[in-house]
Amino acid sequence: MSILRPIRRYAPRLVLAGAIGAAFAVVASPALANDFACTIGEIAVWVGSRIHVRCDPGTGGINYFALSAANPDSNRVLSLATTAMAARLPVVIVFNPGDLSGAAFGCLTSNCRLIQAIGVERQ
Repeated sequence: MSILRPIRRYAPRLVLAGAIGAAFAVVASPALANDFACTIGEIAVWVGSRIHVRCDPGTGGINYFALSAANPDSNRVLSLATTAMAARLPVVIVFNPGDLSGAAFGCLTSNCRLIQAIGVERQ
């Protein structure tokens, strides 16, 4: 039993590290991408449509960042975002301000952009 105690102590860190690594598998185009340090105000799942993260405050009128629910990385992004919000850590979101393709799954072109990558920022 004493062997399990150290493992339990590090388990949340291992889960967080795995989520960060998995989320960075979403590759961003460096020439067009911006990165933004986001304090998460809301995370939502629109069943069959999208997941989104609302940042408080946003950047340049954009405060929602979304990913299609059909995207194979959506569960990883959701896991990382909820972990960061629970730990009260900011996330860094990589996005293209000119990419309006998120409108196809409900990401409004006026205040929402597609998530290209997301990671937890250490404080």
